[in-house]
Parts: sequence; C-alpha cells; structure tokens
Amino acid sequence: MTINIKSYNLFVICYLLFVMRYLCTNCSYIYDEAIWDEEEWYNPGVKLYDMQDIFVCPVCSEWIDTFQEIKEEINFIENIENMTGVEDEHYPVIEEADSKIKVKVGKDELHPGLAEHYITNISLYDEYGDLVEEKFLNSTDEWTVVFDNYDLDEYEVRITCNLHWVWSLGKQKREEI
Repeated sequence: MTINIKSYNLFVICYLLFVMRYLCTNCSYIYDEAIWDEEEWYNPGVKLYDMQDIFVCPVCSEWIDTFQEIKEEINFIENIENMTGVEDEHYPVIEEADSKIKVKVGKDELHPGLAEHYITNISLYDEYGDLVEEKFLNSTDEWTVVFDNYDLDEYEVRITCNLHWVWSLGKQKREEI
C-alpha cells in the first residue's frame, strides 16, 4: 500500500528547541525526551544533556557519550480529501478564536489514547520554524491543546506520536478575526 505523504528531514539547530531522541550505539536503547520512563525516573521534557554527569544507559550502563541523536522526519498531510487512516488520526484540526489557537488531534477519527500509542506533544512554530510553545501530553490526556496566538502572521502546528513520529499540515496563515 502506498501512503501519499512527503517526508522531510527535520534538522534541529538547537536541542532546546525540540524534544529529541537518542540512540545508544552500544545496545540500541532509545532515550526519548518526550516520554516518561517510570523505571528510570525520567520525566517528559528532560533533556539528555541536562543529565550528562549522572546519566548512564539503563540497558548496558554505558555513559552518555555512546548516545547519538536520531534525526526526525515530519510527515506532511497533503491530500486532505483522500487521507489514509494513519493520516486522519494524526490530522491537526486547528481553530482560531479569541486570540487563541486550539488544536485537536484527529479529523474523523480521534487519535488512540493507549499506553503503547499516544500523542507525546503538540508544538507551535512561528513562520521561521522556531519553536514558540510546546505542550507535553501522556496517554491519559485529551488530544486537545490551546496556544496563545502570539500575533503570528503564519504558524505551523506539529503533532508528535510515540509510534508514528511528527505530523503537520505545513505553515498556516492566520485567520483575520
């Protein structure tokens, strides 16, 4: 089956701008900054390099220098009239009202909210691709968030799924209210 999605590499200039994933090159363990790890006490949003003096791989006990960044891709949903089921459940439904940007995940089908499959974060970017605000979620949260509009002329909303990576409609022009 062919999925009509263009994927682009997301090159993050600064690790502070976006949650990252890192691969232990010794054992293939993946540290994901957006996901809670109960066994290892890591909270969502904790940057790997903020723990550089104390972090060791929970699988093989190697130090932080064995980890390398995993480059993410953004899946752009282009053909809205003929979406696949995966595209539909990751579709960012965007509403602008009262100087707010409300984002719901899933057009016709809401995204699943399971412990093994959920939205990790929803992010708002400005017209230059810089992160403006990010909301971290867990499997029990509703898939709706509200951002301040920040007087942006253009913006992009990106949705990160723990299984299907990053999704976006691309840049959106602000509605004239």
